[in-house]
Amino acid sequence: MKAGGKRWFKLDNAAKLYPAVATGRWSSIFRLSAELTETVEPRRLQEAAEHTMRRFPSFQVRLKKGFFWYYLEEIKTPITVREDTGHPCLRFSRREENGFLLRVLYYKKRISVEFFHVLTDGTGGLIFLKTLLGEYLRLSGRTVRYEQGVLDVSASPDPEETRDVFNHMPLPRVRLSRKESRAYHFEGHKELPHTLNLISASMPCDRLLTEAHAHGATLTEYLTAVLLYAAYQDQNKRVRALRRQKPLRVSVPVNMRRFYPSPTVRNFSSFINPGIDPRLGAYTFEEIVRNVHAFMQYSLNPKFLFAAIATNVADEKKLPVRLSPLFLKNWVISGVYHRAGDRLVTTTLTNPGVFTLPPCMARYVAHAEMLLNTSEAPQCVCALLSYGNEARLTFTDNILEKTLPREALRFLVAQGIPVSVDSNQNEEE
Repeated sequence: MKAGGKRWFKLDNAAKLYPAVATGRWSSIFRLSAELTETVEPRRLQEAAEHTMRRFPSFQVRLKKGFFWYYLEEIKTPITVREDTGHPCLRFSRREENGFLLRVLYYKKRISVEFFHVLTDGTGGLIFLKTLLGEYLRLSGRTVRYEQGVLDVSASPDPEETRDVFNHMPLPRVRLSRKESRAYHFEGHKELPHTLNLISASMPCDRLLTEAHAHGATLTEYLTAVLLYAAYQDQNKRVRALRRQKPLRVSVPVNMRRFYPSPTVRNFSSFINPGIDPRLGAYTFEEIVRNVHAFMQYSLNPKFLFAAIATNVADEKKLPVRLSPLFLKNWVISGVYHRAGDRLVTTTLTNPGVFTLPPCMARYVAHAEMLLNTSEAPQCVCALLSYGNEARLTFTDNILEKTLPREALRFLVAQGIPVSVDSNQNEEE
């Protein structure tokens, strides 16, 4: 839509949560990175970023307040590429970012893009990063093929790429209950404000897949079970009485494009929360894998997922909600989120899929990685990104203790999977 000479977009259904729950210290941000085989040339990256942003009009925006809803307004000025210094996923500053809700960063051979979740999900972010890499390599004199998610920045944007698909899906009338009990959380001492610790574990994909398939599971199901098992072991050490133990759940985002094909680069994800309840009795790792697999098989189908989305969309369309002023909506959404939200899950594992590039580009990209910001509460979350035969599982946290990454990676090593670890912390765990 256009008003006053500027294009503007309504927030999609998923995006409406994030501005309401953001605080001065935290907002929902994720980072995608690619490490090249040569040092990044900043001026060339600046030019590539400007060209790429024109191809993504729903990203060339700032967040604005209306009386009833937030909205996204077009920014006329170009984005500025910056050197990657300090901690990742810092809250966006209107002054530093000139209103933009994403950052393009470089450090030595690495190109990173950080996104406020208002703009897009992991799939949309990957398409942007691939297109940025393609344009950077094209400006470097390399051959680029526009396939496998790499868009041609000289082409006009497809209107379907900026579509809010949530409001155009054939949703059922059935609504699903959101009620879940509070889940177990890892204990720990809170880090200093604006501090995000990360541990990046690199593993061979083929070895991981062999182990997952031996348990009759997919890679995501297997790693979800590993995280649950690590949490299960930790809770058993801390809470002896079964009746006092809490359920364990991992929040797993789901790319809805698998079930309702769309080229949109805006948010189009849902989530499911596989888990176990230790109050029911003891679990072996094999039992946890079977439980996760069965839950995924039941949940990952259009009927269940569409009904879950229908619940959110129906709430948004209720007349009292539509007529409530923004400050009241924010107060209600924030209150519900902080009473529930992350309290319902032990951790998060996001896996946006395999990072694929045309062979003419892949030869210049050595590694790829994704990381998530944590919530404001003490937390450790995980992101997986596979490229070639390398799977990178990145743990990010805002607590001093490293219980989840330590126990999860020890378990994987015990299964015979080689693990190489990098960290942005000085001390060894």
